[in-house]
Amino acid sequence: MSRHAAPRRASVQPPSALPADLPAAPTAAGPTPADTSAAPAAAARGITGDGGSVAATGRRRLRRALPGLLLAFVIAAVVVLGLLTRTDADTTPLSPGNATPTGSRAVAEVLGDQGVEVVHARTLAEAEAARARLPGATLFFSDPNGWLNEEQLSSLNRSFPSRVLAAPSEPQLLVLAPEILPAGPAEDGRGAVRAGCNEEEARTAGEITGGGQLYSAPVECFSSPAADGGTGASYAAVEGTVVLGNPEILMNGTIEEAGNASLALSTLGAGESLIWYQPSTADLAGATGPPANPLELLPDWVNSLMLWLLGCALLAMLWRGRRLGPLAVEPLPVVVSAAETAEGRARLYQGSRAVRHAAENLRAATLSRAAVRLRLPPSSARAAVVQAVAHKTGRRREDVHSLLDGPPPSTEKDLARWAQQLLDLEKEINNS
Repeated sequence: MSRHAAPRRASVQPPSALPADLPAAPTAAGPTPADTSAAPAAAARGITGDGGSVAATGRRRLRRALPGLLLAFVIAAVVVLGLLTRTDADTTPLSPGNATPTGSRAVAEVLGDQGVEVVHARTLAEAEAARARLPGATLFFSDPNGWLNEEQLSSLNRSFPSRVLAAPSEPQLLVLAPEILPAGPAEDGRGAVRAGCNEEEARTAGEITGGGQLYSAPVECFSSPAADGGTGASYAAVEGTVVLGNPEILMNGTIEEAGNASLALSTLGAGESLIWYQPSTADLAGATGPPANPLELLPDWVNSLMLWLLGCALLAMLWRGRRLGPLAVEPLPVVVSAAETAEGRARLYQGSRAVRHAAENLRAATLSRAAVRLRLPPSSARAAVVQAVAHKTGRRREDVHSLLDGPPPSTEKDLARWAQQLLDLEKEINNS
């Protein structure tokens, strides 16, 4: 009995929910007072929402936000990993404080052991300040990014009469050493190149690692073929200026190859002091023009991050992009010129060799136009049209009959001649 009563009570509204104008149901013991303690529980059992429980709604929202949360987590992990792995170590190529294979710390330390004072300048102001303190210092200049403009290069040229340039660009040469001209990149990037000149530093080195940029100058050593034809030198010199076309001979990873160390030490250690100047973004504050390559202002990891974000954006487009349904086929009118239609039909007839069918079409068109011109009804017999055409043009009836009612041609050559005869006949009808 209790198993059947429970569902019936669940479907009945509680007394508090009944209309006020309905009387309570009588019982054998008389009217039953309302149970106020059971009303809230019954009301709670009778109320159902239309959106599901709070937990189900939360799960749905979590599923929708899960991809965004994962993306945010990955970005945060990359940022944290970058901050944790960040180091203050010098990683600038050719820097005297860089101990990696692309740095030049080994050369700088050996020069220091030989008694040469090496000063690392990162701005033009630091280089000129060091020059004021060390009047006879040699300048080592490396600016592959082109941070300095013409005005700054001119100031550098006035301050340092003795300088060593590492793979300078053409604009830099025009200011610092106009007698030296670029000859393009070297053809062979790794082979050893012999000195081939009388310069003491080059003869002592014997040979160096080939590659880099080549130059043409009054004094040339370590010549090799250029990639675009001709020849050039990896070591070019003019009074007061030496150009090293391959900066790799100064790097830690290749300094011990061939005679790289000998040439580097003899060239950079010619004086008692060396100002190692590598321009940086700090030099842009005093520049009057934009840098040669503004993208170099961005950190190295920006390009990788951009590619990664682009991939994420493409995946998001595939995931959340609008799914288009199948294409709806809709017949649309196509406007085709009469000449194009006639040419197309003619090519179809020619391709299928339907000479007789084409001839019948030409004849039917001529008969129709002739009937209109001669004011004959559309239902006129072919013999009547032939008679009217012969009378109009003055031709013999037999000749007109052979064209308009005779056997059609059987070859393409005959069809062309026969079509011209029909055209001439129509002209006679129109002109008579």
